[in-house]
Amino acid sequence: MMKKKIFSLTLFILSIVCLAYLAFQLNNTFQEYKHWKSRESVLNKELEVLREEARKHQEFLDRLRRNPDFQDDVAKKELGYGKPDEWLYRFPPETEK
Repeated sequence: MMKKKIFSLTLFILSIVCLAYLAFQLNNTFQEYKHWKSRESVLNKELEVLREEARKHQEFLDRLRRNPDFQDDVAKKELGYGKPDEWLYRFPPETEK
């Protein structure tokens, strides 16, 4: 009878320890899940920003390929090119005083 009580008590204690370990692991898993969900949200936002940036670059390239006036404007602004009969003036950027 005593051996049966000791066995039952040991089984009960072992069950409690296993349940505590399982709860601990479940908590860790849930914390990791929350971390990866927030990371996924951040990455989705970054992806949207990059897609928008790629779309703008694509529009710029399409305009550059198809519009000769836009090509001239970009060449003047970015590269300092001009036509033979034009004068280009470059002013230094304003500095705060």
